[in-house]
Amino acid sequence: MHTAYDRKDNAEPASVTALAVSKDHRCVYVGDTRGRVFSWSVCDIPGRAADHWLKDEGADYCAGCSNKFTIYERKHHCRNCRQVFCSKCSKFECEISRLHILKPVRVCQSCYAALKAER
Repeated sequence: MHTAYDRKDNAEPASVTALAVSKDHRCVYVGDTRGRVFSWSVCDIPGRAADHWLKDEGADYCAGCSNKFTIYERKHHCRNCRQVFCSKCSKFECEISRLHILKPVRVCQSCYAALKAER
């Protein structure tokens, strides 16, 4: 078994070495042999896929432009798709009604376009 083996932002899948559940039972944490940790949220709605949040340590490159993160290029999470992007690829802000986020928050360009189209 691999962590997120078919995700486009995971170019080097690795074997799972650790599993943990949060104290409130709402998150599952998966560790792999490369030392990365992925967080998966448990969904309250039956039949709906749970959202996941990629930890900073799990991303070496921007999911949008593939630029390498450095001490000068910070990592930013898209609040909608929860992937990690550079500041240029995540400079957009939008409300996310499905998550009940009513004030504009940081999102990537793809999510921004999709969320605007939903409105």
